[in-house]
Amino acid sequence: MATERKEAHEEVPVAVPEEDETGYRMDGGLQAWLQVLGSWILFANTWGLTNSFGVFETYYSHTHLPTSSPSAISWIGSIQLFLTMLVGVFAGWFLDAGHLRILLIMGTFLEVFGMFMTSLSTTYWQILLAQGICVGLGSGLLGLTSVAVIPLYFSKKRMIATGIAATGSSLAGIIYPIMLRRLFVQIGFAWAVRALTFLILGCLMICCAVMKLRPRPRRATALIEFKHFRDRSYMAFVAAFTLMIASVYVPFFYIQRYALSLNVSEDMSFYLLSLMNAASLIGRIGPNFLADRFGGVNVMAPSCLFSAVILFVWRFSHNLPGLIVISLIYGLVSGGMVSLPPATIANLTSKQSELGGRMGLAYTIAAFGALIGNPIAGACLRPSGTGVSDVQSEYQGTWIFAGAFMILSTVCVVLTRYFRFGLALDVKI
Repeated sequence: MATERKEAHEEVPVAVPEEDETGYRMDGGLQAWLQVLGSWILFANTWGLTNSFGVFETYYSHTHLPTSSPSAISWIGSIQLFLTMLVGVFAGWFLDAGHLRILLIMGTFLEVFGMFMTSLSTTYWQILLAQGICVGLGSGLLGLTSVAVIPLYFSKKRMIATGIAATGSSLAGIIYPIMLRRLFVQIGFAWAVRALTFLILGCLMICCAVMKLRPRPRRATALIEFKHFRDRSYMAFVAAFTLMIASVYVPFFYIQRYALSLNVSEDMSFYLLSLMNAASLIGRIGPNFLADRFGGVNVMAPSCLFSAVILFVWRFSHNLPGLIVISLIYGLVSGGMVSLPPATIANLTSKQSELGGRMGLAYTIAAFGALIGNPIAGACLRPSGTGVSDVQSEYQGTWIFAGAFMILSTVCVVLTRYFRFGLALDVKI
């Protein structure tokens, strides 16, 4: 087992074994990389839908639900993200019990059914129930699976394998908005959403065929094991994760609306979301590559800090070139916010048989950040006019809220490191 130094005279074990608890060698083989493929597809069709919600937000605000406020519409995406994370504790329990196939089938059914019902919806409450709740529940069963299976097959390459899988959400965030934007005009909302639904169904069927759990010790566990709350390092990271989730998606939800308010053309404001997702492709892999060498916590702290800085200065962007630059930079520095947490939680878990439960608990708690973050950001909007300075003033509270939460997340990431290793600097965590 690898070791890292806590003090000059003391060795501290790091929970990334070269073999799992059954003696299987990690980090290679066709079966292991098939799990990366399956997780990539799951990322694309769970977190990728969240990354793509901006195109729905804009369409609902201007065409489908013009009488609903931006804050009300953001509740649809926020509830979807909330449920994607909330049911993590149940999904984690199923994974620890070895029931991966049940999760995949149930999640696929709920997500596909919810998307199909969204295509039939014409009122706010219908869309909230279909896209917010039904799709959210399905994504929850699939979303935790996308991040929890890879650590069972990888140790030394855990971070980079997770980063590769996480690029699925970025690629979906590029392709799905472009696809929907075109189809909304050509065939209408209903058939555009149905076309996306059929694509999602085909992709998820591949996951059902190739994904499987590695044989490992199974034990009867409670749905929530309260002993995890006594792990200060783990709970500090959960707090960081919660605050990060509350703020990291704010630009993805509001960038198009902000650009339109600044009189950027509808086409270009739409492509800003895709540009941000394109930049996050690099942001998914780069930090994870570094994290395999330096540790997930050590990489996540500066990622959170840089993201906070970008969020604070966002209000000063007032034209298309500035919006393009800041969208690309934010996508790049925030990319690791999705790919780093699951592998980091795995590294903070000493017993692989508890991985699903600890990861599920973390995602369930963080779900409440996802629930309140974007609606609060929408509620911070203060319409004050149509001039550039008026628009900047209108969105000032939104960007300050997101930046402040990201700063608090950075503090909690630093506390994670402190609770595990104290003030020692030369440690990998």
